[in-house]
Amino acid sequence: METIKFVISFAKGLKLRYLAAMLCIIGAAVFSFTNPLIIRFCIDSVLGSKPAQMPFYLPSPGLGTIDFFRHNFWLAGLAVVLISITAHSFTYLRSRLSAQVGEEFSRRLRERLLQHIQLLPYAWHSRIQTGDIIQRCTSDVDTLRRFISLQFVQLGRGIFMIALIIPVMLSLDKTMTLFANLAVPLVFVYAYMFFRKISRLFKAQDEAEGAMTTRLEESISGIRIVKAFAREEYETDRFGNAAKDYRDKSRKLITVLSWYWSSSDSLCMTQIALVLVVGTIRTISGQTSLGTTLAFVSYSNMLIWPIREMGRILTDMGRARVSANRLKEILDAPLEEMHGLIPDPQFTLKGALEFSDLSFAYEDGVDILKNINLKIEPGETIVILGATGSGKSTLVNLIPRLFDYSRGKITLDGVELSHYNRQYLRTQIGLVMQEPFLYARSLNDNIAFREGIEPSQVRQAAQEAALHSTVEGFEHGYETVIGERGITLSGGQRQRCAIARALVINAPILILDDALSAVDTETEEEILKNLGKRKGKATTIIITHRLSSVSLADRIVVLEHGRIVQIGSHAELVSVPGVYQRIWNIQNLLEAEAG
Repeated sequence: METIKFVISFAKGLKLRYLAAMLCIIGAAVFSFTNPLIIRFCIDSVLGSKPAQMPFYLPSPGLGTIDFFRHNFWLAGLAVVLISITAHSFTYLRSRLSAQVGEEFSRRLRERLLQHIQLLPYAWHSRIQTGDIIQRCTSDVDTLRRFISLQFVQLGRGIFMIALIIPVMLSLDKTMTLFANLAVPLVFVYAYMFFRKISRLFKAQDEAEGAMTTRLEESISGIRIVKAFAREEYETDRFGNAAKDYRDKSRKLITVLSWYWSSSDSLCMTQIALVLVVGTIRTISGQTSLGTTLAFVSYSNMLIWPIREMGRILTDMGRARVSANRLKEILDAPLEEMHGLIPDPQFTLKGALEFSDLSFAYEDGVDILKNINLKIEPGETIVILGATGSGKSTLVNLIPRLFDYSRGKITLDGVELSHYNRQYLRTQIGLVMQEPFLYARSLNDNIAFREGIEPSQVRQAAQEAALHSTVEGFEHGYETVIGERGITLSGGQRQRCAIARALVINAPILILDDALSAVDTETEEEILKNLGKRKGKATTIIITHRLSSVSLADRIVVLEHGRIVQIGSHAELVSVPGVYQRIWNIQNLLEAEAG
């Protein structure tokens, strides 16, 4: 029931078109069951001598009409042709209308999925595999589209054929009707049992396809690392194992499908053969007419095959249900709460941050940050140092609320961070992450990622990020289209592009998370010099492993195992035994040895 509600929710405005498709099914069915009656009439009454008898309330032709058809027998053939054309015209309209509904449904669903995924929390994205999301948004959506545009209307066709043909059969010969429908309950039961088994196989196949897609996405996205470490064979084998698992699950599914089609074919042909044998015996004994026997053979064909197809339809229904549930898992995931304080447009944040007794843990429950107490004044520059895993990135990721803390608090200009609207909050922060992501667009589009950025602002930000001179050397300048994830740029160029993207918005808070790790010393000095010119204009937090950045720092914060162990200026910390002094001595020693 939940699956039906899910599908209907995307069908607003499409119900009339789908109803028209169903009416076309009825029209096609009505005209289809008329032809066997014409053939029966021609054999029994026009060529034979039996009185014409039509089913239900249909008027039976008189002797004059029969004589007319005996002299104009070609009219019967013309009637069969015209009725067949009419029936196929209804079938064409049904296919066209249902295809339109299916395509519009899938368009709405894809747009809704992307919109929902964009608004899901960062924490959700951090635990979901990208390949699995892509597989759901493509393969699973297409499975639902096919079911709506093809299989579901076929199910309606089967139901209407049963509703129309069985009464006609009963009006012609009750005994023959019994024999003509002996296999129908067996086919239904068989299809239901098959449906129960195949649903589990389809789910296993879908999951294997998602895993295979993930392997492929990872291998292609990380192709530079693969080549750098000569791991092509390893990645090929890794993908091969996923492809083998998908093949094995698909083979098992196809084996079951093959068994169903072959066994159901035999069952259906046995049913038709039974009608032919019983009809022949009854015709010879005079209990029924030859025309009636031929009509029953035709009706058996028209009835048993759609019922047999219901096995496939029920199979696809099971697959569609699995796909719908997989898509519902995404759409049922709770969105980020965006509501909150949005200050007046004339109001400007000062950027005063205060962390009070802050602790944070991911889903595993282990505290990454422990009792953090830190006050950052507006316009102050803070440099955060610490070993890998000490919680530096986690700390700054809490400021734009990429993750939500549950213990302690963070205030921005005296207001609890959770009281701000998330979207507004993020527009007030220029953030450069450890692994800068660039789109396969022009450099200008990557830097001017937000709306309202002028080309002059892009160039100014690029100059401050020491990128402008590099871009001028490109053939198309700022309109140079970079490869996927910025693959055509060096690591340092990607970092500088990401820095320019953060600087161009002139936000009151600037966060650089190890943003200078890939640039050379000369370029680093230039960037730090430019950042120094902006000092005091924005609250700046710099995470670094290089002590060269401390020249900008008003204060230095040292983290160890999720705790703040030292706070102070360079002069204060370098003279006190502790983590900072140890790092300073080690780096000075390395520089001396390198010199």
